[in-house]
Amino acid sequence: MRSALYAIVTAVFSLTSANAQTASCTGSALSDVRGLRNGKILEDGTILGISNLHINIDGYAKAYHPRNAVAGALIHLCNAGEVFLPNGTRYHGSVDNSTCTGRFMNDVARIRDAGWRDPSVGLVRWYGIFGKGEARIRGQRVKGIEPVFQENGSGFFVSPTSFADQILTNAADQRRYVNPLRVPAAVVPSSSFLTERGVVMGSFGVAIDRRTRVPVPFVVGDAGPRVGEGTPALARSLAGLPITDDVTRRNRFAGQVDEARVLWVFFGSTIPPAKYNHMDEQALVRSAKDAFSRWGGTARLDRCLH
Repeated sequence: MRSALYAIVTAVFSLTSANAQTASCTGSALSDVRGLRNGKILEDGTILGISNLHINIDGYAKAYHPRNAVAGALIHLCNAGEVFLPNGTRYHGSVDNSTCTGRFMNDVARIRDAGWRDPSVGLVRWYGIFGKGEARIRGQRVKGIEPVFQENGSGFFVSPTSFADQILTNAADQRRYVNPLRVPAAVVPSSSFLTERGVVMGSFGVAIDRRTRVPVPFVVGDAGPRVGEGTPALARSLAGLPITDDVTRRNRFAGQVDEARVLWVFFGSTIPPAKYNHMDEQALVRSAKDAFSRWGGTARLDRCLH
């Protein structure tokens, strides 16, 4: 009888300890993740920190077009590529406004007219647009140099995301990629540190603007230079705005947060990642909410805000 009682007490104590750890926001300082301020890794492997929230519209069918805003594109082409010139110069098209609308577009026109693959004229490394092929320029190999149009005849380029429906093997099929207008998704930097801890494409997290205090569960949907970018669906949700397909150049940045006041929480290996099914994109939204609840929900998030 005493042994049975001891076993019950021990089991309850173990469960209580596990629950306490799950509900905890204690951990150690972390400085290995680009874009995160006051980074911390918790006892269960959760990674969190403070950053801003800039809009990433990659994955949208009307993100990029050769004629830009005239054709209804939400983002200027200069945000999608890096130019490599025969004299050794290389630059990102978005470095400043004059480069974006002037130098970049002029160089792209020359490179396009030369067939995209002529290193004596120059090359473009496309990253906001799906690019195929590669070439060498001044001894350096550049990949993704010929931008690919969507096969539906819309005239828009394919805008990919790193997280994709693997059933659709055609990379030129825009449906393969996560729709940023409907799915709250975050961008993370390519990092072995994050990957080893389960922060991979399809993993989950939650973001909260410390001013509006609205928690928004998200899926990790794309790779980028740093933490601090998310889809319009994520930004609008954080700001208390409705998710909508009616996103125009006028309201494309609604919900953007230009100061470091957003708490980003990445659940990592504490919750298994999802697969994307383009036939049911809302499954990602439901799975993100479920993952947030399993991680500890608002009660645990409140502890991390203090």
